[in-house]
Amino acid sequence: MSDLALRECRIEADEVRARLPQRIRRVPVFLPALCRVRHGLKRIWLGEREMSAGPAQLVLLPAGSELDIANLPGPAGYLADVVSLPPALLARFCERHGSLLLRQRAGNELCLDIGEPGHRAWQLLMDSLRGDTPPEMREHHAEGVLLALALAGQAGPLLQAPAAPVAQRIRQLLMLDPAAPWSVETAARRLNLGASTLRRRLAEEDSGFQRLLEDVRMGQALQNLQTGAKPIADIAAASGYASPSRFAARFRQRYGLSPSELRRTL
Repeated sequence: MSDLALRECRIEADEVRARLPQRIRRVPVFLPALCRVRHGLKRIWLGEREMSAGPAQLVLLPAGSELDIANLPGPAGYLADVVSLPPALLARFCERHGSLLLRQRAGNELCLDIGEPGHRAWQLLMDSLRGDTPPEMREHHAEGVLLALALAGQAGPLLQAPAAPVAQRIRQLLMLDPAAPWSVETAARRLNLGASTLRRRLAEEDSGFQRLLEDVRMGQALQNLQTGAKPIADIAAASGYASPSRFAARFRQRYGLSPSELRRTL
């Protein structure tokens, strides 16, 4: 199985913590994900729309979206679990439960009160991710959360196919190694396409290779800063930036604060 196929089959979970308020703009979502706040409050802006979620809600993060996010600590700080879902798992879910797709409510509500069945399904998923559980059981529990959402008519935003499928495929490829010396030609070979064909398809989706590469590198850097303790210079190098100062400037331009300012909130 290829590295990209392995990535598409893996359920991943991260903890995001903060002791001071964070406001981060233009946060990219590369893989569909679910977020549950344990302490504090999360605010999300999708265009002009503002939504909020605390411990009683579940947050949907659709692939291909770009959100402004604020993480606001409570008395115990801010703590949230984020679970990335493999696109292949969502595709299998849609095949098995296609009739439920017709029951999904229209709209882009991302912060949901999913009720007791959804909360129980989420806890089973988290227990399986934190324990020594076989991958098949983890997938089973992840599908349980999706089923709870779908039965309540709330899974629509998560199950929608990305509007730009080729760009999404490129993002997933670049995420395997953001620091590599990527080029259009290299990425095209990995996807069994010609470079000119890849450029044309990305242009048809109003996208471009360099823009996608920058998005992935900045997204990887943000995740590493929020979920680990690596030195900022090491994160810059792992994200493909030889110069920490250039990395810091690009990070501030993208997210509205510098890596060191974000690190201080943690």
